[in-house]
Amino acid sequence: MKKLTLILIAFITSFLNSQSKKESWETYIATYEKSKPGSTTVRMDLINSVPNKEFEYVLVTGIKYESKREDGFPEKQTFDKLYKVTDGIIEILNKNCKNIIVGSFTYDYERLDYFYLQSENGIKEKLENFYKRNFPKEKYYINLIKDTNWKYYREFLYPNEETINYIEDEKVVRQLIQAGDKLKKERQVDHWVYFSKKENLSLFRKEIEKLNFKIKSQNEKASLERPFEIRIWKVHKVDLNSVNLITNQLRELAKKYNGDYDGWETSVEKE
Repeated sequence: MKKLTLILIAFITSFLNSQSKKESWETYIATYEKSKPGSTTVRMDLINSVPNKEFEYVLVTGIKYESKREDGFPEKQTFDKLYKVTDGIIEILNKNCKNIIVGSFTYDYERLDYFYLQSENGIKEKLENFYKRNFPKEKYYINLIKDTNWKYYREFLYPNEETINYIEDEKVVRQLIQAGDKLKKERQVDHWVYFSKKENLSLFRKEIEKLNFKIKSQNEKASLERPFEIRIWKVHKVDLNSVNLITNQLRELAKKYNGDYDGWETSVEKE
């Protein structure tokens, strides 16, 4: 299945809260086949260190569950069962082989966990016994194959660039909401962009001025890979859909001139 249109960012589950602070996890929801939503939870901090040749097997496993929800997501009472499944899988893996859990995917009344393993070591048979003994009424899924290039992680679980940008915007919007902002008022929003060459910054500046952005500051910071910084601003809405349209526009313009868009900030406006 291929990721299509991003809908929203979901909550981080209690399972993720138990992970090491050194690990970085995100959860996002996207639309898949037949316009059905799927929820992906993925470990983000591994992307620059994979493929890891020591862990050449990928394990995808989980169960089908019942739910009255039309979107196919589990009901509240179902989560306890799903957590027990994951805990049981982890216990089996930890006893039999070195492993890395990289994410999960919940879609169409099914939740699958993704692991990378150093060896097969009879894992498939052990998992079959686990499901039959503990969840005899549920249909289970086990897929254990070689994935030396970590394609399951890099190409399916890990979010594409559009989704990552949406996640970053959502983090700022969430902070505003937590501070009591209703997101109804337009306000000044500052954006940062960096360039390796001053002439590229100048070309970018001409384009954004046509889009009614104002220049707040322009600096050179020799210690950075892209030393030429420009800070621009504009009065606009900050609800997630509105701000994401603007940041995507700025990201594309920055790319056009080999620049790097580096985020935005604004004031908290309470009614």
